[in-house]
Amino acid sequence: MKLFKYDNYVVTVAPEALTLKAFKKIWTRDKSKNKEKAMMELSFLYFFCDPRSDYQYISDDADRLEEVKKGEGFDSKWKPDADLKKAIELYKSFDTSSAILLRAAQKGVEKVQQAIDNLDPTDAGDSKKPPIDVVKSYLAVLKMVPEVATMLKEAEQTLNEEIKSSEAGGAIEKTILDDGFDAFK
Repeated sequence: MKLFKYDNYVVTVAPEALTLKAFKKIWTRDKSKNKEKAMMELSFLYFFCDPRSDYQYISDDADRLEEVKKGEGFDSKWKPDADLKKAIELYKSFDTSSAILLRAAQKGVEKVQQAIDNLDPTDAGDSKKPPIDVVKSYLAVLKMVPEVATMLKEAEQTLNEEIKSSEAGGAIEKTILDDGFDAFK
């Protein structure tokens, strides 16, 4: 997304972002000269929503909200107000299909991770399976982990390339004069 960037530990807001009503409202309601509160809230917006954010590994929105608050120095009692919630919805609406699919895949991986955490290969529980079958099932799941991790990494790389491409203006098309007048000979 071209509207917000994080570089050298600073979130920057492109001027065109402030032409969008939800973002502009956050900016204009901060009457201070340096716009510290507005920048803090817009930074929260970036860290909470943007697929490039270091907090995106947290698939649950409530958990990610708490981690962003802690990591970015918000008061523990702070919560997004109605205006910021509208800005969050707008920001999320800009997600590409790749970002949406990656977020869904991350949620799925988190559920698998939780299931693995709860597996105990030594406990057959109520299962009628012999303990060796439980161990085999556990090992089969563990064997898939590197493949899933690789697929997730490739999806993240694809999304990052997509974002970089869109930031660069996408594909650059030649004009008729790019090859010079010699092209007409």
